[in-house]
Amino acid sequence: MRVVFFTHSFMPDYTGGAEVSLYHTCRGLQARGVDCVVLNVAAKHVNPDDRWHEVDGIPVRRITLATGWPNRYLDLFEPRVFAAVRRELAQLQPDLLHVHNVAHASLAPFVAARATRTPTVLTLHDLWLLCPNGMRYQADGTYCDPRRWPDGCGNCFRRYEYWADLPRRRRWMMALTRNVVRFISPSQALIDRHVEVGFDPARFRLVTYGLAEPALALPQHPGVQAVCATAHTRPTLAFAGGGVEIKGAKVVQAALPKLLAALPDLQLAVAGWGDPDILRGYSRFGDAVRMLGSVPFLDMRALFGAADLSLVASVWHENSPVVIYENFQMGTPVVGSALGGTPELIDEGRTGYLFAPGAADQLAAKVVQHFQRPAWERRQMRHACVQKARSVLSLQAHLDQIQAVYAEVLAAGASNAGAQPAHGGALERAG
Repeated sequence: MRVVFFTHSFMPDYTGGAEVSLYHTCRGLQARGVDCVVLNVAAKHVNPDDRWHEVDGIPVRRITLATGWPNRYLDLFEPRVFAAVRRELAQLQPDLLHVHNVAHASLAPFVAARATRTPTVLTLHDLWLLCPNGMRYQADGTYCDPRRWPDGCGNCFRRYEYWADLPRRRRWMMALTRNVVRFISPSQALIDRHVEVGFDPARFRLVTYGLAEPALALPQHPGVQAVCATAHTRPTLAFAGGGVEIKGAKVVQAALPKLLAALPDLQLAVAGWGDPDILRGYSRFGDAVRMLGSVPFLDMRALFGAADLSLVASVWHENSPVVIYENFQMGTPVVGSALGGTPELIDEGRTGYLFAPGAADQLAAKVVQHFQRPAWERRQMRHACVQKARSVLSLQAHLDQIQAVYAEVLAAGASNAGAQPAHGGALERAG
């Protein structure tokens, strides 16, 4: 069986949750005898590229197209991406196309799959079908209700990804993904958000992420080395959100005064970059905060393993944060905001704690509560995290679910891949 995975970005160029999960899926399926190819196509690059290469044994067909993206309707359909994907699908002749992120490529890959009659599944990593910023997060920090604003709220948070801000956007998205036989979502929360605005629940399948067991290695990052060297002597927290607003950086900073009042020898290790103004906000806490900047992927595991707790303070509807999976693998409980798919991963008091989104006081109280527990209870929590990572959140469980979806799609026989005309018909229906 051959599966082509489409993504607009891939490792090592970018290592977000979607890319990390795709990497582990490919590697795991390869070990099970599946022929996997990553088709990495994007049309928002300065420098064009056209080559084959490998990432840890995964064959990657990389095509980047230089463009100024002058027409916002190209966010919906980029003809050059359509031509490239159709050509590659015709040559590779996969049994199935598995799409991940498309923001930098438009929805042309779906149309190319329809033109080549390739059965298609789509893993949803956020809310891009419903909202231009993929988050339903507004500029004032509130959340948009797509049922109230079917054509967009007009008040989107636009600092990060923002694309296809068009009239009747949701109808375009539904039309151009009509040939997707199954939507895969790592969280029930994400499924619910789509169903409540009109998507057919029968097209969705819940498939949690799965990551391979981490290879243990000494960290090379000097900052991570310093954290590991002192973690056994003082309460240690890890935060991988840097200075990113939607990751809850401001919430973490607001919680720090109360945390330091209760735990004077606390150290917070902050990984990642972000808004310079937000990053400067950590400086007022002196050496209680270690600013690590960019940390290599493998060194992040060492950082999580050294920490007593990891903070996932996101203020947007996270789908199923991969950082929680990574922490659980290292036996580290997580304090997470009770929003999106995060509550589906954290068992209160067993593998971590939940707090109301944006509630810095609650975040601080949960951290203090953890350190007030006896050491043996905290050790039990670490064991529970590893147990969960190795059972319901394991790579093997993920692969079993993925292959079950593939079998379902292929067994369906006559899928929508061949039932729709090429791109012109889809565009006419959407308009």
